[in-house]
Amino acid sequence: MMPRVFPLLRTNAREAVRSLRRARLRTGLALVGVAIGIASVITLISLGEIAKARSRAELESLGTDMLTISTSGRGGRGIALSDAVRLADAVPAILAAAPRITAAGPVTHAGKKLSHGALQGVTNSFAGVNHLKVDSGRFISDFDQHRYFCVVGAEVARAMRRAGAQQVLGESIVAAGQPFTVVGVLRDTMERYALSFHLDANRSVFIPITTAQRLGDRPGITLIIARTRPDVHYTTATREVRSWFRARAPGLKLEITSARELIEQLESQMRLMTLLLAAIGGISLIVGGIGVMNTMLVSVAERRREIGLRRALGARRRDIRNQFLVESVVLSVIGGIAGIVAGAAGTWAICQLTGWDFALSATAAACGIAVSSLAGLFFGLQPARHAARVDPIVALQAE
Repeated sequence: MMPRVFPLLRTNAREAVRSLRRARLRTGLALVGVAIGIASVITLISLGEIAKARSRAELESLGTDMLTISTSGRGGRGIALSDAVRLADAVPAILAAAPRITAAGPVTHAGKKLSHGALQGVTNSFAGVNHLKVDSGRFISDFDQHRYFCVVGAEVARAMRRAGAQQVLGESIVAAGQPFTVVGVLRDTMERYALSFHLDANRSVFIPITTAQRLGDRPGITLIIARTRPDVHYTTATREVRSWFRARAPGLKLEITSARELIEQLESQMRLMTLLLAAIGGISLIVGGIGVMNTMLVSVAERRREIGLRRALGARRRDIRNQFLVESVVLSVIGGIAGIVAGAAGTWAICQLTGWDFALSATAAACGIAVSSLAGLFFGLQPARHAARVDPIVALQAE
């Protein structure tokens, strides 16, 4: 049985190609419809996978051990500085913790405005926890309490040089109406928008957190960035942190977010987004499939005499049906291959415009061929059955 199947398929495939070549315009239009549908699916799924990979890599570059602890609600009391500083020593799951206070306002040097970034009050541990690198000088020290020293981001340092500063270290800037002496300059830091907070290190001025408390009207800490110990699950760390603060500050409402939790939420959201994108592309594929069905129905109508002649020479109904089914599948598969090429080209072009790393989803490409083949079978079945039911006597009498 099986040895007879392959020669028949090969013969039907050759007949299908000849038939499709005879109706080039109609075949081309049907191919375009299928190719657009497959290209849409390939491009949308690939872009969804690329976006997911970029966001995951961005979070993982900071380490999956990151934990952010913030006060919830507006106007509520913040975390006491003494509790924030003691967190790493008091909670076994926490390796290091860095509290932060922020305030926005103009930063000037020699009377010239440098930026309108953040003024961040931090401790010495802030640089290590957030992977900040010092380009020159030093970072804020625990010995700088209540002193007017600062560390500036790379963009602020460049603005100071444009404003006439010969050397940034040792220069004076004015922030929040107070003069600060620059003791350090940070390297350029890429902003991570996937985080639950914005670091904005390049445009910021970092000062001792005790000095920031004196300058602001809310001395309480609103954010702590912490690192958990290796092999500690984020749920364990979250539970221990809540328990410790519940004992230290009853009634304090906290929001605790883990990088691992963000990754899990991100992957769940991106899976849903990829399915939605694939569904949108699938609509185009359905339109292309309808074009294939229309093409095959027209082909059946035009080839009634051929069908009648084959039936008269002994061809069975299933032979006629299989011939038109193979033709429909060949048409769809060729369109699918063209769609994969077009989808890859479209994905590459979008990646070039956005600066993303190009990657083609192998799963989407494999599914493209499979779906196009199934579309050929599904949308070609009705025309094939219609061809198989043609009365050979009526077909031979037709003009």
